[in-house]
Amino acid sequence: MPSWVPSSSLGQFEVAASGDRTAPWRCARPPAEGWASLGEGLRIAQKKLRAMSVAEIVEAIDKVAKIWTDRTSPIRLEARARVVAATGFSPEAVDRSFDVELKNYRADSLERVLRRELVDPKVLDGFQPDAELKGATRAIGPRVTLVILTGNVPALPALSIVRALLVKSAVIAKVASGEPTFAALFVRSLADVVPAFGEAIAVTYWDRDDETSLKGALSQVDAVIAYGGDTACAAIRAHVGAHQRYIEHGHKLSCELVSKHYLEELGPSEVARRITEDVSTFNQHACIAPQAVIVEGDTETARRFGAELAVAMDAYAKECPLGTLEESDASSLQVRRLTDAWNAASNDKCDLWKAAGLDWTVTLGESLAGITGAGNRMIRVIPASSMSNAIDIVRPIARHLQNVGVGANGSELWTTTEELALLGACRVSEPGRMAEPSMIWKHDGMPCVSQLLRWCDVEMHRDSDPSSR
Repeated sequence: MPSWVPSSSLGQFEVAASGDRTAPWRCARPPAEGWASLGEGLRIAQKKLRAMSVAEIVEAIDKVAKIWTDRTSPIRLEARARVVAATGFSPEAVDRSFDVELKNYRADSLERVLRRELVDPKVLDGFQPDAELKGATRAIGPRVTLVILTGNVPALPALSIVRALLVKSAVIAKVASGEPTFAALFVRSLADVVPAFGEAIAVTYWDRDDETSLKGALSQVDAVIAYGGDTACAAIRAHVGAHQRYIEHGHKLSCELVSKHYLEELGPSEVARRITEDVSTFNQHACIAPQAVIVEGDTETARRFGAELAVAMDAYAKECPLGTLEESDASSLQVRRLTDAWNAASNDKCDLWKAAGLDWTVTLGESLAGITGAGNRMIRVIPASSMSNAIDIVRPIARHLQNVGVGANGSELWTTTEELALLGACRVSEPGRMAEPSMIWKHDGMPCVSQLLRWCDVEMHRDSDPSSR
């Protein structure tokens, strides 16, 4: 909580990380009658953010990101230990997640996303000339943004906080029980660099069925960024007012498509190595991680590729183990394995490869049926008679389709990509790059920074050139 919040005005809670993790996390949260005071304080603190130039904000976030991209920095080591304890991820899996996620907040990345979405980032500082308008334009961010965070990807909470800061918004950050520790440490590091950041961000928690706290927080904000499953997002959306900006990142599924020519050009072992990176980063918990790879060829081609993928998955796990699963997740994975073992025994178009433990699982199947996005490094290989047929195999998950790794080149790439875009995909990359989207990507098909903004234009005025001020 910001330093100006009296500790006597807050309730103290112990939040047990989800499942059978035992280490509790201490949480401070306003009582029902305390949200108005918190909101007013954040609005006052936000005035200092508004007084900063966007260039100063980018420079400050870059300094913080430089600290976090150093594997030896004390705050990162502290965060890694806490995330390992909360999630069961192996230390190396957490480190690789941090490496991928936190490099996005360096100055070059932030400047590029601002230029892509705003053209001239200085519109966040004041009115700027607009040639098309023949006048001037200005962008105004929310005074306070509520960010409802996910706990499935280490370091991902930084993304929404950074987006809000770029538009000079104060933040109420509601952490997830699955990983409640990272956000507070990230905010602490922001405050160490720019104290005004720490004064404008409140990190807290409430249970998903606590509508009183949700409504209390919503009553104080101008914008909401929400992560969660379809049911959780629907519950949040139901309480968002018409006057509030709302950005939702709900349930998504991703996959890979590999053409015959691409497989021949790179070779099965190299393609398998690349796909292993996509599957194993974040332990496959991120929406951007593929749940299946569709290979152009017959069943035997797909089976041979499945065997190559099993070798690559095993090699990756030796360097970067999965970690320790919660009892419920381990049981679920075993059930999924048993189902696939039964399918392999009763259907010659199915197969199964697995680690002796739970570090990885590769299956051969005929469709995406039953794919839920449960993760934990379990990938299905599916044959397709053509790349057009591969699109048809993906079609049943079109509503939730997000990220697609496309192993194809030339006209085959662009024909496939066009069909995927029309189907619902919002990002296409080469295999091996699925797990490292840039911040410049329009996340879930949306310009997530500019979508937070309200604009004011000056036109049809003889003195509309702002340089005349």
